Amino acid sequence: MEMGGFPRLKQSAVQLFKLIFPPACPLCLGTLPSKGAGDFCPTCLAGFKPLPKAHCSCCSLPFAGAGNSSHLCSRCLKKPPPYTQVYAFGLYEDSLREAVHQFKFNRKVGLDRSLGRLLEQSIGSDLNIDLVVPVPLQRKRLQQRSYNQALLLAREVARTRSYTMDAGLLVKTKETALQHDLPAREREKNLHGAFRLERQLSGEDVLLIDDVMTTGATVAACSQVLLAGGAGSVNVAVMARAAR
Repeated sequence: MEMGGFPRLKQSAVQLFKLIFPPACPLCLGTLPSKGAGDFCPTCLAGFKPLPKAHCSCCSLPFAGAGNSSHLCSRCLKKPPPYTQVYAFGLYEDSLREAVHQFKFNRKVGLDRSLGRLLEQSIGSDLNIDLVVPVPLQRKRLQQRSYNQALLLAREVARTRSYTMDAGLLVKTKETALQHDLPAREREKNLHGAFRLERQLSGEDVLLIDDVMTTGATVAACSQVLLAGGAGSVNVAVMARAAR
């Protein structure tokens, strides 16, 4: 066979494979539409509630009422967070909540690219970033789960935007109680002294990535350590924002 015929043969084989095994939605496993299909099926995608336009301009807390405008929430006014801004793809509800739970707790690591691409689209295009850093897991939890979902999301964002990622820069050195088991007032106390840097920074602008943000205690604790260690600024990107 001439070499020029190989690409045509390969293309035919790919088309035949797609015909026999059509692409499926990574969340519900239903067959995707043949034309213009995204990563998720229309039904699942419709269940992803976007972050409303009315939200805190710093921590992205959604405001009640469609008539509200974006401004600082009362908490950010009283105690400005160490990070500059939070970028969130959507609300931690319905299909997005299910997708995050499947990804995080049910070992559906194949959702990393689909979710990571959606997260990347929510980050400001003009944001100046030198380094992408995932929120780390403590060693015991990492051993139990075998992967860090924040790292998988960070890897996809860094790959898509050609950012540099340092997966080992920020480490969690202290075993802490699960944040979602604690009242909001106890979460900051729970994370005190839980993170450290493996090396000093020299003014880099950091993008910190996690899967879900509720009270913001985790990303605030990580941001404080990054800034104390020499980061020039810290912005945060999360897949889902809880309307606490």
